[in-house]
Amino acid sequence: MNLRQAKSTLLIFTYIFVMFLLPTISFHLLATFCTNDVDIQVFANLISYIVLVIVSIAFFGRELAEQFKKITSIKHFIKGVAISWCLLFAASYVSGIIVIFFTQSAESSINQQVITNLMEFHPILMASMTILCAPLAEEVVFRFTIMRGLLKHPWLGIILSSFLFGMIHVISAGDFIYIIQYMAMGIALGYTYYRHQNIWYSIGVHAVQNFISTVLVFITLFLT
Repeated sequence: MNLRQAKSTLLIFTYIFVMFLLPTISFHLLATFCTNDVDIQVFANLISYIVLVIVSIAFFGRELAEQFKKITSIKHFIKGVAISWCLLFAASYVSGIIVIFFTQSAESSINQQVITNLMEFHPILMASMTILCAPLAEEVVFRFTIMRGLLKHPWLGIILSSFLFGMIHVISAGDFIYIIQYMAMGIALGYTYYRHQNIWYSIGVHAVQNFISTVLVFITLFLT
């Protein structure tokens, strides 16, 4: 195992710890001086994302900087992100129809419902986590480590990383049918990284998608 593989393995285990164990630890610590459950949940999530972003940058900051420098044309970058986002939107739309067909319901996943509810109370913090922290951390973990580790078999890497990406969003709530939609989005993000061979394209697409979703949530909250 070389150094990069070791860092990738450590980051994956860190992600598992941060997503499943750290929130519980943070929740109990925050509960000692905070009585509002919503505040505790938001700040616990914030702690998790801060830790994950710090670890991601600590392990792969140099590679991220090198790939960022390879973006020589902002116009080309924006065009690439826009085209890839259209692919992601199409994947999300079609998979969403499939989910509706099986569930006979237009409700979003529990993960998305929780995010929407928390945004009502802490819009700035939740928007920051959703638009800035999540795209960076999740793309580094799922595309820059898991998928890149299988670049000799690109479609295997895309499918595996997308499956894990989907599972991480549904496993806590147990609404596994929604893995169809998350996995479809993961495939679009994986293909974006494979096509451009630069993680900042998939980070950009992910950030745009989350930004649009956040704006739609704010509009919904404003109108209700």
